[in-house]
Amino acid sequence: MAHAQQSIDSLPLWQTFNSITFAKTQIADIPGKGSGLVAVDSTSQSPSAKPGSDIEAGASHGPISPLISVPEGLVLHAEAVEDYAKQDRNFRLLLDAAGHQSTRGDVLLFLMVQLVIGSRQPGEDLACLPTPWTDYVRFLPADVPLPTMWTDEERLLLRGTSLEVAVQAKLLALENEFDQLRERSSDIPYWDAAFWERKFPLELQHWILVDSWYRSRCLELPRFGPSMVPSIDMVNHSSTPNAYYEDRTAIPAARDDAGVVLLLRPGQQIAAGDEITISYTGGKGNNAPARLTSAGDTSGSQDGFKPASEMLFSYGFIDPESIRHSLVLPVQPFPDDPLSKAKLHVFGAPAPRLEIEQLQVDGEEVVSDGHASNKVRWMCPFLYLMCVNEEDGLDFRLRQETDGSTQLRMFWQDNDVTDMARDFETLTSTHELAPIFRLRVVTVLQEVIESHLERMRSVGSDVDVDGDDGSDEDVKDKQARDETDMTDDGDGHHDDIRGIVAEQAAILRDVESRVLSGALETLEAEVSFTSMTRSC
Repeated sequence: MAHAQQSIDSLPLWQTFNSITFAKTQIADIPGKGSGLVAVDSTSQSPSAKPGSDIEAGASHGPISPLISVPEGLVLHAEAVEDYAKQDRNFRLLLDAAGHQSTRGDVLLFLMVQLVIGSRQPGEDLACLPTPWTDYVRFLPADVPLPTMWTDEERLLLRGTSLEVAVQAKLLALENEFDQLRERSSDIPYWDAAFWERKFPLELQHWILVDSWYRSRCLELPRFGPSMVPSIDMVNHSSTPNAYYEDRTAIPAARDDAGVVLLLRPGQQIAAGDEITISYTGGKGNNAPARLTSAGDTSGSQDGFKPASEMLFSYGFIDPESIRHSLVLPVQPFPDDPLSKAKLHVFGAPAPRLEIEQLQVDGEEVVSDGHASNKVRWMCPFLYLMCVNEEDGLDFRLRQETDGSTQLRMFWQDNDVTDMARDFETLTSTHELAPIFRLRVVTVLQEVIESHLERMRSVGSDVDVDGDDGSDEDVKDKQARDETDMTDDGDGHHDDIRGIVAEQAAILRDVESRVLSGALETLEAEVSFTSMTRSC
């Protein structure tokens, strides 16, 4: 089953039919960036745009006219999926059989059904009632540059990075979800025919595609939570955004038909032809690079930066101006440790991981936390538990409960410390061998970091990188290749690595190798200081 992608030129007609209004803006192709929102003048605007010329926001205290207004009924979220199930009996059967596990899962199920309806062949029954989303998904790209949609060869570029294991795990999870959908829907004759017995049945690549749409376009709305907002979800992100979205359905005084609007940031002025962008969090904030706060708005806090890996994983690109110089790596116990399973069990969830953050970049402090003398900080509580054994005073025992069950308990120096498994550093800090324990941890860290750096440096000699440079001709070539990715008989793989993929993977490796190298320098300095202290 191919994804019948429709030209973006037809989008204004769909927007008009569905009461989405534009003010002096329109969705257009942007060279090297796909689709995006641009300001237009009165002679080049879309049918749904209001007449005018340049756009200027009012004062921060005055009313601001929306650039885009999307009715509430078009917003896709968990509640909207449930409403659709109330209208369509067939979808209700599918949702009850294969859904109700998460908001994301239900939305993906809805998108998959719209994909099937929109690609039905002559003579095939209509799977479910069509909705505005049936046509809208045709405007969504057949290829989203998220690593889960990269080819096997392209994913080799992630070796040694924090995304190497994360992407593998995500693909495995998506495959398990797809297998579960197949198993549960096959028991329903109607959906067995609509999904699996048709001429071109669903394939794993379609589930990966709808997941990519959701992850790269999902917005967090106060009233509905994770949501997809048609048209606004085509606005590109920027480290210096000039617009933000607002959920007016969450405002008590708003009209009954209030939806989600895109607004120009106060004080901004946009000329015809300029691109309009939002922050990575969608908050109002100011004109500085946007950072997420606990309230979902933006501020200048470093805490709102996204790591380069998260940005690439969620959006398919990295903005070097808006990243947090940090990474997270999985940590595995020693393969020959007889206590490894017991340690992992007591440590519990979330699974052990190493977090490293660079506090200074090119000599400039990027995090102000009172530790500016250190260029890098790291955190991995499990390492302190991982690096001790029975000879040091660690023990595990089974305790019989009053209800007859047994519970694994952890003891340190004959004291039950099960509840402090995630803070074992504190337990060992008062031990007479504390410097030895710390040296063990640092040594293991060095080995982990060196291993990742070595894998990163091995990338390049055995992969063929396509020479796309982002020019119009390259974009057209890429689009032609993308159209063949979702064909019925193709496997979605390219012989060469796309230039845009190679570029983003190189940025990720550069950022993370700098962080790892900085951490290695910090650890080596600590080892040298410890050795010098002991010799004295």
